Amino acid sequence: MKYDSEQMTFVGAAATAEESAALRLHYEIMAAAQAAAASLLDLARKIKLMRDTSGYKALGFDTLEAYTLTTMGMKQRQAYNYIAIAEKLPAQLIEQNAAAGVTKLALLAQLSGQEQQQITAETNLTETTVAELKAQIKELQAKNAGYAEQLSLLQNQPPVAEVQAEEVNMDALRAEIRAEMKAEMESQRRADAKMTELNQKERDEAIKAAQKARAELEEAKRAAAAAEQARAKELDQARHQAEETAARLNMVADESAVRFGLLFDQLQDTAGKIFDLVDTLQQGGLTEKAEKFQTALHKALLALADEAEDVQK
Repeated sequence: MKYDSEQMTFVGAAATAEESAALRLHYEIMAAAQAAAASLLDLARKIKLMRDTSGYKALGFDTLEAYTLTTMGMKQRQAYNYIAIAEKLPAQLIEQNAAAGVTKLALLAQLSGQEQQQITAETNLTETTVAELKAQIKELQAKNAGYAEQLSLLQNQPPVAEVQAEEVNMDALRAEIRAEMKAEMESQRRADAKMTELNQKERDEAIKAAQKARAELEEAKRAAAAAEQARAKELDQARHQAEETAARLNMVADESAVRFGLLFDQLQDTAGKIFDLVDTLQQGGLTEKAEKFQTALHKALLALADEAEDVQK
C-alpha cells in the first residue's frame, strides 16, 4: 500500500492490522479536515450576515466590533478578514485551503479572481508562511503589471509605416500572451474539477471507514460480553464442583470449605496432569526423565503429608 500523489489517495490493500488501523485513522482525519473547512466558511458567512443585517444592534451593541470583541474576543480587523473571505473567495477555494488559516485567506481575498487562481496553483498555502505569501503576491502583481504595461504599449503603438513589420510581430506577441493566460485559467479549472471529485471520494471513503470502525467496535463489545459470560459460567461451575468436593469430605459448606474444595480439586487435577506427563515420557522412551519427575512428585507429596501431620499435632 502506498500513497498516490496524483490521485491523492492510498493505493492497494492494507497488509497488516497496524496498516488497517492507520488507514482508518487517515480517513477520519480527512473527514475532520472537511468539517473544519466547512466550519470556517460557515463562520465567515454568518459574521458577514450579522454585519449586513446590523443584527448586533438588536443584541445591544453599537458596532460589529463591539459585538465580536465582547462575545468572541475577536478584534475588528479579524472580523473583517472573515467578511472579506466570505465576500471575495470562492467556497471551494476556502474549503481546500482552510488549514492555511484566516490571515492567508484574507490576503488572497485582496486579489483578483485570476490572481487568486495563479497563487493557489503555484503555492501550498498551508506550508507557506504569511511573509512568504506576501512576497509571492507582490512578485505576481509586479509581473502582471508588467504584462499589462506591455499590452498597453503594444496597443498604443503609433502606426508608422517604417515599423509595420514590427507591429505584425507585436500583434502575435499579444495573441501569445492572451493564449498563455487563457491556458492557465483552463488548467486551473480542470485542477479544481479534479479536486472536487477527489474530495468527494475522500469523504465517501471516510464515511465507509467510520462505519466499519463502529461495526468492529460493536463486535468487540459483543465478544467481550460473551467472554465475561463464559468466565462467570466457569466460576459458577468451579464453585459448584468445590461445594460437591466439600460435601464428599463431610465439610460444612461455608466459604472456607468451598475454597478448600476448590484448591483440593486443583491439587488433584495438577497431580493427575503430572502423572499423565510421566506416562507420556515413558511411552516416548524418556524413562530416566520420567523417573526423575515421578521421584520429585513423590517427595513433594510426602513433604505435604508431613506438613499435614504437623498441623494436626
